[in-house]
Amino acid sequence: MALLVASLVALLATLGGCASYAPEPLPAAPEWPDDVAATTAPLTVDQVVQRALEHSPEVRRAERELTIVNARKYADGLLPDPQLSFSTDRPGAAGFVPAFMVGLSYEVSALIDHPAKQRGATAALQKQLFALQWTKWQVANHAYALYVTNVSLSRVEARVAQLAVHEQVVDGRMRQALARGDVTRDTAVQSETAYRDSLQQLSALKQDRLKAQQELNAMLDLQAGTRLTLVAPPGAYDVPSGAVHDALTTLGQRRPDLLALRAGYAEQDERYRAALLGQFPRLDIGITRGRDTSAIYTSGVAITVTLPLFNGNRGNIAIEKATRESLHEEYTQRLKDAYTAVENIVSNLDLLNDQLRNARTMEATLEQATKETGMAQARGDVTLPTLMDLESRLLNQRIATAKLENAALLQQVELCTLIGVSAIDYHSLQ
Repeated sequence: MALLVASLVALLATLGGCASYAPEPLPAAPEWPDDVAATTAPLTVDQVVQRALEHSPEVRRAERELTIVNARKYADGLLPDPQLSFSTDRPGAAGFVPAFMVGLSYEVSALIDHPAKQRGATAALQKQLFALQWTKWQVANHAYALYVTNVSLSRVEARVAQLAVHEQVVDGRMRQALARGDVTRDTAVQSETAYRDSLQQLSALKQDRLKAQQELNAMLDLQAGTRLTLVAPPGAYDVPSGAVHDALTTLGQRRPDLLALRAGYAEQDERYRAALLGQFPRLDIGITRGRDTSAIYTSGVAITVTLPLFNGNRGNIAIEKATRESLHEEYTQRLKDAYTAVENIVSNLDLLNDQLRNARTMEATLEQATKETGMAQARGDVTLPTLMDLESRLLNQRIATAKLENAALLQQVELCTLIGVSAIDYHSLQ
């Protein structure tokens, strides 16, 4: 009876420490922070990146995953509970007493694979920590890219709007010249077509800028339709070649997604070890205390062994081994893809930089030619259509140069993400 009383006391103490339920109602409507939307001061790129790291849905999702993995690590660190059993028999004849049997047992074999499970849970937590860090790297540089895209599209839209106004003026003058008979109808039609094209280009740019604005609002957790005023970022300049070389040398030891894969492989390796340990027989050891109907008390030891004849955990062993091989192949391929992607972007950047230099040279040449043609037209040496055509070409070249600058800067941002440096100051991300 002392064993029974002690077991009941332990059971009551355990129940007293159980977790309790607390409701958490879902929100009836979305809640939007208004700290940024209410401000009128232009936002810098650092402010946008910082807010993205604090409010990005991707970062918050990764943080929730980290909380879940941390809870799983806690669960994997717990040992199985002992089992308490009790049974009683009531005699059907006079002269006998009720019989009972009390037993307390524990799964001793669970202590064998417990260290491997704990090591696997620790590696899983490390994997999620690296995954969170990789998400933050991507969000930071993606926020910078969206920042640049919004500012660049605004610049290009302003230039295209200027071009549209110019083409409208040209179209009006060509119509007047056609009415006077100074130009042919083909020339007037060309000017009208150029004006319509500029309007279509302006409409497409407005759609692109609206899409980029919506993406930035979503990343910053702002309500749709919020309009932000952004400070112009610095112009594009080359990522130092030394930074690229140094980053590639230590890429496998620094980039969080690769570190997460390595931690995931370590986790799976421990799960494979635990599966191998699980093929040994399951062993339960307990003590019993009982009384039969003749009022004779007995004490004993109960041992239960699972015979691994048909299962032997061989199925789980095969699964964990195949999963480990798959993770090994995934890490190897990811490492190759990382190096290949960096080399490809470096090549694309070299090509874009060459095109950008040529575009700037062409823009300077057109500016000089337009200036000289304007002076010649004032003297009557050049016709007005010739001057207006040069002015249109200059505006179009400025638009093309701005687009190339944006494309080069976005490629630099992607390169910085791949090699693990900040797209703002090219320092290593931490």
